Amino acid sequence: MHIHFMKLAIEQANLSIPVPSGYCVGAVLVQETHPDPDSDLPQLDRFKVVATGYSRELPGNTHAEECCLIKLAAAAEEEAEKELDAGLVADGEEEEEDEVHGVENEGRRSGPTTGMAGIRRLSMTGGGGGGGGPSHAHHHQQEHHAAISALRRRRSSVKLRQEWIMYSTMEPCSTRLSGHRACADLLVESGVRRVYVGVREPDHFVKTVVGVEKMVERGIEVVHIPGFEELCLAPNQHVLSQQ
Repeated sequence: MHIHFMKLAIEQANLSIPVPSGYCVGAVLVQETHPDPDSDLPQLDRFKVVATGYSRELPGNTHAEECCLIKLAAAAEEEAEKELDAGLVADGEEEEEDEVHGVENEGRRSGPTTGMAGIRRLSMTGGGGGGGGPSHAHHHQQEHHAAISALRRRRSSVKLRQEWIMYSTMEPCSTRLSGHRACADLLVESGVRRVYVGVREPDHFVKTVVGVEKMVERGIEVVHIPGFEELCLAPNQHVLSQQ
């Protein structure tokens, strides 16, 4: 089971676009849907993938684990929007149809979308798709970055249920030279109970790497899955070959 999810994380890592200033890492957030260890269900049926991520998948120099949390926040936002829409429909059942579907309701939806639908709709490269010229594309780029910024603010407030587990090809970072929150800190705040890693973070960028120690100190169980070191480091040869 752990091999299956680590292979998925490696697939994500290979989607990363290499840059000189960063590693290519993949992550998979998994939920244990049947925590009972005596369950007769096969192991893979007891777990489901909640989110995946890879380095720089989303704008803002995002890390793989961070992308998982951003997507989780987006899913929570979308669910809240659905509940709000359901409440509006229920409240408007006795009103005229034009009041339910009228200008006021359209205006409420005209702002930037921060749910999963917004992430899917907006180009990851900042382009809006379709016509409209440079100003149209720039508008969509601004809208997209606003949505991602909002979700980044929400990600650390997402409290994961204790049966959720993170798989990462590389040890979650303990320090970020960009100034963003370290992934180890975000996972601690989010309440992930266990993290499986394929390899420790090399000391190419940060000389004192303590992501594992930081998480263990704060109560997260960290497990190294042996046998995947070469595959986890392979997408990072653009960095490691410079040593």
